[in-house]
Amino acid sequence: MTITVEVRMNSLRVDVLAFDAPCERCSFSFWWVFALLPSHRPRGDEFTTTDFPAAVETARDILADPDSEPGLREQLADRPAWQRGRGFNPNRCASCGHQADWHTFEKIVDQALYGGWIYAAVGRVPVERWRAIRGGGQGVSWPYC
Repeated sequence: MTITVEVRMNSLRVDVLAFDAPCERCSFSFWWVFALLPSHRPRGDEFTTTDFPAAVETARDILADPDSEPGLREQLADRPAWQRGRGFNPNRCASCGHQADWHTFEKIVDQALYGGWIYAAVGRVPVERWRAIRGGGQGVSWPYC
């Protein structure tokens, strides 16, 4: 006798946040993907910047949804080989391909904290995966919770 048990993975809705700003090289304006935040009753300490590989991969997975903004998933690049340190900027300009350094990314996060950020996409993330990355990145608390 075989017993089949269906295991349902618990997940939560997570928003991908972006900020419209120009490329520092060619001035082309595009949406910089800068953070992840739970959709339902988020706490400020759950704000997770997309400046480390696990957060970038989670954002890519959410942005893979066909209803997401076209091109955002493709603009998220891996850490360049020449960059060292904990954080990096995953955003690559859709026009010229420039990938600014983490200093520029930090400025984008600072500007977004003062308003003007955009809900770029929403998707489901397994709870265990979220627990592994939540609050990571720059360690800033999101003031809009």
